[in-house]
Amino acid sequence: MKSIEILAVGIRLIGIYVLLLALRTASNCYSTFVQSPSSLPEDLTIFMYFGFGEAIAFLLVSFVMLKFPVLISKWLLPKTKDGEVLLAGNAQDIQTSLFCVLGVYILSWAIPDFVDNAVLWWYSVNNEILQDDSSDIYVINEITTVLEIGIGLYLSLQASGLSNLLYRMRSAGAK
Repeated sequence: MKSIEILAVGIRLIGIYVLLLALRTASNCYSTFVQSPSSLPEDLTIFMYFGFGEAIAFLLVSFVMLKFPVLISKWLLPKTKDGEVLLAGNAQDIQTSLFCVLGVYILSWAIPDFVDNAVLWWYSVNNEILQDDSSDIYVINEITTVLEIGIGLYLSLQASGLSNLLYRMRSAGAK
């Protein structure tokens, strides 16, 4: 099995996870809206629409990951100047593929979490309903999510460099 195919399998598995996440998000928004639409303040109904929009975005991302995993794999893996993928299929290349999959997985939940934290932070700052100082918590959550996005981007885009570093550390001193 080639490393592009291994990465494609991982991307397809993440696509299935994102599909389940979309169904859970839509289910949560629907159940909240159906159980108490009249008791929700008008300001919170917009969050229901954001939740449904988030579920639709998850469905679109899931569709792309399930339908075109090889195309995404070719886009993520390093290429030569001619546009051919550099990976040959040895253990280091498989490790690079796994780092890419891990990075895409981290990004798949960190980016929506970033949006959720930003909306909640904005809501806590601009509304009088929340009287406590909860905006500090959302700022801390937002900073944490930015770090998670950075880690995911690094793993996705610099996986071969990280794989080379780990290989050098393992083989240090061996002659």
